Amino acid sequence: MSFSNYKYIVFEASTGTGLFGGKDGRYATKVNQYTNTEGKKDFEFELYRCPNVGNCSESNATHIGTRNARGELVYNNNENDTERKYYNKVNKQTKSQANSIKPSGLTASESATYNLRAGNGSQAQIDVTTADGEIIDGSTTEEKVEMTFGDINIGIKGRRFRKEYEDLSYPEGLGSNRQDRIRFEQIYSEGKTIEAGINLEGKIFQRNQKRINGSVTLPIVTGIGDKNEVDWQGATLNPLQALGASGALSLFRQASTADSIGDAFARGGTAISEGVAKLKTGTVGRDMQQAINIYLAQKAVGAQGLLSRASGAILNPNLEMLFSGPSLRNFDFTFKLSPRDANEADQIRKIIRFFKQGMSVKTSSSNVFLKAPNIFKIQYQTFNTNGDEILHPSLNIIKECALKSCDVQYTPDGTYMTYDDPFRTMTSYQLSLSFGELDPIYDSDYTELDQDRDQVIGY
Repeated sequence: MSFSNYKYIVFEASTGTGLFGGKDGRYATKVNQYTNTEGKKDFEFELYRCPNVGNCSESNATHIGTRNARGELVYNNNENDTERKYYNKVNKQTKSQANSIKPSGLTASESATYNLRAGNGSQAQIDVTTADGEIIDGSTTEEKVEMTFGDINIGIKGRRFRKEYEDLSYPEGLGSNRQDRIRFEQIYSEGKTIEAGINLEGKIFQRNQKRINGSVTLPIVTGIGDKNEVDWQGATLNPLQALGASGALSLFRQASTADSIGDAFARGGTAISEGVAKLKTGTVGRDMQQAINIYLAQKAVGAQGLLSRASGAILNPNLEMLFSGPSLRNFDFTFKLSPRDANEADQIRKIIRFFKQGMSVKTSSSNVFLKAPNIFKIQYQTFNTNGDEILHPSLNIIKECALKSCDVQYTPDGTYMTYDDPFRTMTSYQLSLSFGELDPIYDSDYTELDQDRDQVIGY
């Protein structure tokens, strides 16, 4: 088994040399697989602190802890003060890494064991398992899983896809200088683990995904931006609807406290009688009676606006704007790629191939099923005063995206012209990419960035 892709965890955003100029760290998870005494696959998890820059591997990372058989993170004696102080954050943020390195071909019981050891087990599994892996009172984790609401984890294996690309960049020299840039990486997903329950922390699902080696780095172009939206829609509730809803709720409350069905009907009848009596009293009550009569007559004959015709009045619709859900953001990028030599021509062809092949539909090994295209990770990068590459704090952060369209213009200058090289490379290409963010933006996403110290723009 190998490292997971490292994960940045921001503890404090203040002055300093971290990801956003404050306290942060890069962490990776390693899983060791072995066969237990029952002949089934079992797992051990280790947590490593990675260097602030460069690739993360066992040769340069620091082993800081393991997870016991219940999935609890246990630090070594060499954890630093920040990791000790923010134990809960390190524990929570690294549990999801196990999903990205979960081996294929596990049985249902082995998958349940994997989730338990990774810290993602159900509460029932945790309750019957000791820190040493012993089962309490002769129970089994499989028996407990069947008695509870378990996670939904259904995957169709055998996905055929390209697993590695080169680290590509344009123009030549961008990889070695300190110019601000935008980087694209690919991730493939084998579906999601959906948590079943009511008292859940965070999202209801976790993607089972792995990073694909290779990336594309391009200069930041003009015209970049973002547009955060939420869905608000106008809704009405006229007095008759409010009255009916109030009466229905009253009946439900009466029925919920009744000792028998007969008692519930009796209470409901009494409530209806009292409601009718209230409608007959006062000027408002008489107006409501007339409105109800006209409204029923209108419904009976299929007429529209009868109340307005008869009385010159309408029921107050109490129109207001109500929140109806989040929205997903879209991002469009256009790059002009004009090779100046053979090396740049080679890079450009591979860059276009990177996006086209990455967004293509995948197949299962049996060709019975079609699998989703790869998803993309997009980051604006800059450099701090020490020369370390960091996320750009003054540009928006983008969540994982689907590449919805890739438009390549081979004659953007209006003339067909190629170089006299073996590949007959075009003198210029225009690459237009349209991405759609997979997840909406939540208030908690901003808090997790810098603990609401407002050091970065965020999403």
